[in-house]
Amino acid sequence: MMGINAATQYRFVYVNLDDFVPHDHLLRQINQLVDFSFIYQKVSHLYSPFGRRSIDPVLLMKMLLIGYLYGIDSERKLEEEVRLNIAYRWFLGLDLESPIPDHSTFSQNRRRRFKDNTTFQEIFDHVVRLCIEKGIVTGKVIVTDSTHIKASASSYYFTMAQVEKEPAEYLKGLEEEAKKLEMKMSEQREQRGHKKPGKERQQQQKESKEVKRSCSDPDAGFMNRPGKPTGFHYLAHTSVDPTHGIITDIFATAGNLKDDAPFVSRLARQKTDLKLPLEKVGADKGYDYTHVHYGLHQLDIKGYIATSASRSSSEHGLTFQYDKNLDSYTCPKDHTLPFTHLTWDTNKKTYYKSYTAKAKHCNECSLRSTCFSSKTNRRKINKPIAHELGIENEERSRTKEYKKIQKQRKVWCEGTFGWLKEKHNLRKTYKRGIVKIQEQCLFSALAINLKRMVKALN
Repeated sequence: MMGINAATQYRFVYVNLDDFVPHDHLLRQINQLVDFSFIYQKVSHLYSPFGRRSIDPVLLMKMLLIGYLYGIDSERKLEEEVRLNIAYRWFLGLDLESPIPDHSTFSQNRRRRFKDNTTFQEIFDHVVRLCIEKGIVTGKVIVTDSTHIKASASSYYFTMAQVEKEPAEYLKGLEEEAKKLEMKMSEQREQRGHKKPGKERQQQQKESKEVKRSCSDPDAGFMNRPGKPTGFHYLAHTSVDPTHGIITDIFATAGNLKDDAPFVSRLARQKTDLKLPLEKVGADKGYDYTHVHYGLHQLDIKGYIATSASRSSSEHGLTFQYDKNLDSYTCPKDHTLPFTHLTWDTNKKTYYKSYTAKAKHCNECSLRSTCFSSKTNRRKINKPIAHELGIENEERSRTKEYKKIQKQRKVWCEGTFGWLKEKHNLRKTYKRGIVKIQEQCLFSALAINLKRMVKALN
């Protein structure tokens, strides 16, 4: 006999949503590990003590988090999914009769209440601190890299704009280091009654460059790198603790900014705000710059960075050995080239340390014709300030520890980027403006952190 279901949609039943959520469901496991009530304290200053009651801020944040956990990249779609999914309702503390916040609520809160504050960063940092407390983040080794996010902007609608070139924070640090060296050498020259060699450096005017600026999203940067897609993009600069793959920091910039620009300052933030005991950091050759090595040295962090080129002074088969203790080079004929003065490179807009041989040694040398040009009477080597730190990094690149950290970087950085893009809404953006992109990066990283926390602790 054929069975036919009777109409039961309008029967009165008592339902406990907790009975419908499996004990091993991801949202249940997250709820057991993280008490989201901390959000009330983070946002209390943004709400007035008077007036009509708002939508629960914890509900708003958890609902956004569901979208990133399950790859729902539309807030309209998120509203619909929460209405239909019992597990989502249970996680948000909503019963079957409770109304679902309208999708416009998110954009209105984002535009008014959460504008120009650090709420999303504080929520992300709280979960990272929780991972530290639970022992799944050690913070001794960090691997870092950046990945591109396609901006919501056409590559064909742009204007050309002049922007000033601003030196990175730690480039300014090298400039200060150069001034200290110059003062010290000036004092020594005065004591000996000598004058400074070469021409005085002229005061440099601020430089500018012409860049493409999107008409629809001016904060996006036009990216044109080998092996990367061309067009307007953002970059997500990401730091990962390789113990369990927890993302300790993520920071959005325009797509035309170099990878190394925010690198040192973001590590400094992790040491200061998260109290991470950073000892070693791994990165690819896009970070192999003298100012980066100098910045890491200032933070007392050892860099295990892939070298872009050898820093040994070798030309025409002649190798000059550097002595860190004496701050000098030794030529193949065992003559010393001491540090003599600073040279300003007008093209690269930076100082170089000049190591100069004595003319009498070079005049008598049998290698003179192959060692330097006939237009000069002695050999001179120009090296960036703090270049010895790059040499130390190059020496570390030949160790087993370097190979281990670089392998961790490939696994955790590149692997994490794949998951962030494929599963957690970071392949492209429908939002515009760097603030909204930073929010997207933080929630995407928060989603993967919670999943990895569950895996590590269960």
